[in-house]
Amino acid sequence: MKSLIISMLLIGLFASLAAAPPRLVPEDPSSAPNYWCTWYAQNYWIGRGSDLKSLKGVTNAAARDELNEHTLFNPKDGWATTYLPNSRQDYIFLIDHGWQTKDPSKRIAGGPAFFNLVAEEEDFPRYAGLEPGELLKRFNEDIKAEGWNSLGIWTRGNITPDQARTFVEWSKDADIRYWKIDGGDTAAFHSYQAKQEIFPELVLEYVTGAGGNLNPKWDRDLPAYPSVYDFGGSLREPMLKCLKHSDVFRTYDASPLLMTSTTLRRTHDILKQTQQQPEYRAVLNVQDDCNVAVGLGVLVASKRHPEMGERTYKGRDLHHQLSGPRTMQKRINEVDRFGRWARIAPAFPAGEGVYLSSETELIDRCQFTEWDTWASNTYGKMVSQSAPAVMARNMPLAVVDCDGPPPFVCTTTYPNGPTGIAVEGRVAPDQKWFEPRARVTVRIKDASQPIGIVGHYESLTLEFAGPLTGLEHVWAQDLLADEAVDIRSKVVTEGSRLVLPGKLLEQIGTAAGSEGDLSAPGLVIRLEGKELPVAGEDYLPEVRPAVEEARVAARKTKVDGYRGEATLRKVNGGYRVGSDGPRQWVLRKLDEPVTTGTVSFTWRMKPAGKSAKKNGFLLLASDEDAVAALCGGAWLGSNEITLFENDATWGNDKRVEATFHAETEYRLDVDLDRREAKLSAGDKVIRTAFSESFTSISHVGFGVHHAETEFTTPVMK
Repeated sequence: MKSLIISMLLIGLFASLAAAPPRLVPEDPSSAPNYWCTWYAQNYWIGRGSDLKSLKGVTNAAARDELNEHTLFNPKDGWATTYLPNSRQDYIFLIDHGWQTKDPSKRIAGGPAFFNLVAEEEDFPRYAGLEPGELLKRFNEDIKAEGWNSLGIWTRGNITPDQARTFVEWSKDADIRYWKIDGGDTAAFHSYQAKQEIFPELVLEYVTGAGGNLNPKWDRDLPAYPSVYDFGGSLREPMLKCLKHSDVFRTYDASPLLMTSTTLRRTHDILKQTQQQPEYRAVLNVQDDCNVAVGLGVLVASKRHPEMGERTYKGRDLHHQLSGPRTMQKRINEVDRFGRWARIAPAFPAGEGVYLSSETELIDRCQFTEWDTWASNTYGKMVSQSAPAVMARNMPLAVVDCDGPPPFVCTTTYPNGPTGIAVEGRVAPDQKWFEPRARVTVRIKDASQPIGIVGHYESLTLEFAGPLTGLEHVWAQDLLADEAVDIRSKVVTEGSRLVLPGKLLEQIGTAAGSEGDLSAPGLVIRLEGKELPVAGEDYLPEVRPAVEEARVAARKTKVDGYRGEATLRKVNGGYRVGSDGPRQWVLRKLDEPVTTGTVSFTWRMKPAGKSAKKNGFLLLASDEDAVAALCGGAWLGSNEITLFENDATWGNDKRVEATFHAETEYRLDVDLDRREAKLSAGDKVIRTAFSESFTSISHVGFGVHHAETEFTTPVMK
């Protein structure tokens, strides 16, 4: 009798366990190197609690000063203590620009101002007096104590092999496992070589910049807007080099209003060239576009935070990094869900697997204002960006049917088996953010593997390699939830197809969300049953990496490789440049772009012809259209020198009085790490800081404004 009772209890227990819903999200935190970064918070804290009357104080240097012990660790609103409470265990906490010492004498191993790995004691007094390795170790422990995965650090600049070895050793001692190298060290990759030998667990992120926060030609009416990484792009070769010598490559800053289209196009331009080539070993990081990251198998560097209305400009909330009706401040759950998705399906390298995209390109556009971006040359203008409508890695393209404008659609079969499916919203002139619902059909390789789904749908049809005759359960779980529910009775099965209604996806995908959060739904489903279908070798499309095709120059080439709207002809010792209107220039592409460190240009110039207005400027540009550029020169007719970042109008810039002779010599010094420039003309000097838009020098040329001017050939040192 006793044995019978035990047997019955065991049978009941097993039946109970069999009926218990599974947990589709693993409990262990993700080990993928996704991170949350302090940079957007640093910028928003400038003038916090006030209404700004001018944008002059909102600078890179001011943002650096906002990074300190109080902003990180105070219990009320510290970034490390209060942000991402639901998912910080899945993210590295990365301290950005401004944490290192300002005192050159304290740079124990040397190194430039922003690449010395010594914390500023005045900003972090709790670590005062500690040796760098011990300091980083304590800092890392304090961040981990708040629940984060670990501490990550920001650097920028060039270092020697010996310095690289020292800094890697410090990181090993402190167990610091992520460096964001925001420019520099890309000539010989000393840091990468050192870490491979000393501390392979250290993940290094390299960048080239992206020619500004928008892809080129944004102010024209074009069928597509390729990035600087595309064939013919000014940073294509440096990008390919980085992908061979780094662990992570970040696609760089994008304007928040057009973040998705700008970033998707950059990602497309990279993947189409690097796919199926393992030497391109870096994993792509798409900044803060968490939803498309699910659908593309990439990493994120989230910077969004929940603060709104704490800093205004002329009465309106000012946040150049998180502006617009997408309201990223209220989409924190998207970050949370992506972190948990990475536990299921970690990102993988750009060169792994196949990539394909639709021929159809979707164009997003809207008008920018001074509340939307730090790039003042876009204010009041219609800005356009584009990307392929459908993108896929390691699987066929999704089929999209929509009654109105379609969403962007991204899908990926991850190397470890799961499938990620994402749709993302659009931008139009009359609606700066909307999320269209489409009927999307996706072919799935392995019906037994998890399927991540993010975004809004009218319906999602999953198409498998065979009939679902043995299907018993369809488990579904908000990525933020702790267990799944069975939705078998709420979905439609038609042979080899399973149809998920959009409303059901929204219900499940937001079930565990935070109150008031506007994030798109995000869930994972898993089928359970007998003999679930698995596709054969014919599932994977055959596609070749893209190769360069002949390009037709958008602008007429003048002489010596210069292109542009201004007139140009050679004269003794240089060029005569003329303009019949405002802001005209010619540019020439450098053999190698300058992405970090300091560089100087010297030239001479004088008025030419009988133009009533006399002026001339050297232009240093990150792109072929001088969208992101520095202009240094003189209003000769007014006896003034000037130095400014290119914008929509010339003439409202800072000036210094100067006396000019028949021909005057000029020198323009640029520090790409400090984001500072200095122009000298005789004994007169003018300085300016420039924004994150100007990240490299790939083109050099001349500019004039209703004038004609003679320039000598610039000498670069």
